[in-house]
Amino acid sequence: MKYCLIFIALFISSFALEDDDLYTIEDLLKEDLTDIIEAEVEDDQKWLVPQFDGSMKWMTEQEAKDQTINTEIVEQIKWVINHFSNKRRKVRFLLFTQKNPVKWQEIDMDRPETLERSNFNASHPTRFFSHGWLGGLHAPQTNEIVDSHLSNGRQENYNMFVVDWSCWSMSVNYYLSRLRTRKVGKIQADFIDWLHEKTGMPFETTFLYGHSLGAHVAGFTGKQVTKGRIRTIIGLDSAMPLFRYKNPQNRLADTDAEYVESIHTNGQVKGFYHPIGIAAFYPNGGRSQPNCGYSPIGCAHWRAPTYFAEAIARGSDNAFDTVTCNSFEDVKIRNCSGNSGGIKMGDPENYRKAKGIYFLETNSKAPYGVGN
Repeated sequence: MKYCLIFIALFISSFALEDDDLYTIEDLLKEDLTDIIEAEVEDDQKWLVPQFDGSMKWMTEQEAKDQTINTEIVEQIKWVINHFSNKRRKVRFLLFTQKNPVKWQEIDMDRPETLERSNFNASHPTRFFSHGWLGGLHAPQTNEIVDSHLSNGRQENYNMFVVDWSCWSMSVNYYLSRLRTRKVGKIQADFIDWLHEKTGMPFETTFLYGHSLGAHVAGFTGKQVTKGRIRTIIGLDSAMPLFRYKNPQNRLADTDAEYVESIHTNGQVKGFYHPIGIAAFYPNGGRSQPNCGYSPIGCAHWRAPTYFAEAIARGSDNAFDTVTCNSFEDVKIRNCSGNSGGIKMGDPENYRKAKGIYFLETNSKAPYGVGN
């Protein structure tokens, strides 16, 4: 099988683009196939692994790997034919600001002039959003996050970056996209270090957000920056399949930034159920959401970025009031009633005082916040 994959990769390389500034098709295939083949399988634990058709399938990590090997070549060729004409990089950093709320500006470390002529302003708070599996620039969750920051209730000016890693996240195999999160995190970490060196962008006003697999991208970014320490990372229903709670070095963890917040909406299905942040928020108990039930299709999983976007958009009118829980076990039985001291889910100031486990209820439709 290994030699067959290498042969096909070399055959496809005859279609490679001749642009040194871009990954060639040969690069894409060789790197993906090598990483899949060499990826270590940790144990025989069974996981509910998301499938391209929206279903979930019980699989071991080895079974997910084998499925990826068996299907990835054909899908890579299809992707090359259908999409590579766009000449997209593996990871793009797309800037939105109040001056360009609709049309992004791509900033490229290899072309410093793209930064010089952009609307980036180091004196403004900087935010990065990493989408999840099958996500991208035009996904509804991405649009919600971007729009909420550009029309936020606090009337702040933001440098709002979308981390577009759709060249990897659009794989039909969740397993391959999951393998890529660490590499995307390293690329993002290098970009943040570069921005800091070029503009003096303060780490103290830099926040990272990520939905699903994107939450782990944010975590791996925090682990790998070298010029400072990220102020805040917010994991929006961080992906659970094939990420082990016992191995924080291989997932988003509460040590990846000065403050890490996790919002749990589809626990034990697509998202982590155990708290993985310094502060962990459990809307409606963290497993299902109103009008979603326990459907694996994604409704509850997508609510995390939707709730968060509403919190940002409403600013000081954030209505996601919370109560505290003494333990994770109390979350499971919804036995939470402690005074949270005014902590609200999604508040940008949570890094100052939020710590522990929080419970809240939401409405079944927007606006979701039920507080005053």
